Amino acid sequence: MKASVVIPTYNRKDILVKVLVEFLKQRGTNENFELVIVDDGSSDGTKDLFSKLQNIAIEETKLRKNHREIINETRIGNLNQILSSGNYLENPEIKYIRIEKSGRSVARNVGVEFSEGELIIFSDDDIFVEKNYIGKHIQAHHADDMLVIMGRVINIDDLNNPFSAKWKLRDINTAFLATGNASVLKEYIEKAGGFDENYKIYGWEDFDLGVHLNEMGLKSVKKPIYGYHYNPISDCIDPVALYNKEKERGVTAVYFYVNHPLPWVKRFTLVESRFLPFIINIFTKGMVQKYLKKNRVKLRGLKRLLFRYSAYFEGIREGKRIYE
Repeated sequence: MKASVVIPTYNRKDILVKVLVEFLKQRGTNENFELVIVDDGSSDGTKDLFSKLQNIAIEETKLRKNHREIINETRIGNLNQILSSGNYLENPEIKYIRIEKSGRSVARNVGVEFSEGELIIFSDDDIFVEKNYIGKHIQAHHADDMLVIMGRVINIDDLNNPFSAKWKLRDINTAFLATGNASVLKEYIEKAGGFDENYKIYGWEDFDLGVHLNEMGLKSVKKPIYGYHYNPISDCIDPVALYNKEKERGVTAVYFYVNHPLPWVKRFTLVESRFLPFIINIFTKGMVQKYLKKNRVKLRGLKRLLFRYSAYFEGIREGKRIYE
């Protein structure tokens, strides 16, 4: 079974290079995999990393939704052409596809579309993988299984020693599908219709696809396959960036619930909660606007949680104006 690792990226050039190094160290795969990097319109010079790869033409008709004119540049080649060789695989395949800024759903759909493997492994541009990561995903599947294999994601603060971190409560993930570390046969992703491309902003697109896969009869199985997510917690943050991200997650939560009005979605997203937003508003009155006027603020513990939920429920209110 050949595996295709689909990694969307946006303005993460420096950390992406470090992530790719770990894929050169893979063992137990018989080199039977490819990396498919989908650059979602980065403006930080990410495309320059792949300039040595051969530039190839892709027919638009190969796109599942071929009316989209989003393919700007596609390159293919050997990962060693990008990175300095060491004790690495000799000839790992890589595809680099650059698209207009379109969101993570489109980026992943494009990555799946141009993948050649029977097995799709989803990872991210800030996740460092263990040396037998791909081999473990391949071994967890067989040719016609109906499984979503969910690996474990450990959040880390240290880029210099990412594999020293241990699993902790912060790393609990009960999702049916979470695209930071998961694999599923390509045929089922295609039968499910791929990722809903109406998710243009942050949040819930993988949960949405997970619902469809579950309805098709697939089962989600947790496995000790480790990815290490660079997600440092700092007391000093950019309040506007954090607020906007959580607000987007609230907006898309409403879209998710409108499309899947299931009891667990209602409970999980809190889209119909009245009491909690009321309490959050009482405790954050005046605090949020004060912080949003600053470039950096120190937020930790309960204050950070209240700040995030204030943004999230603001997003839910906006989402209801849009989708209901």
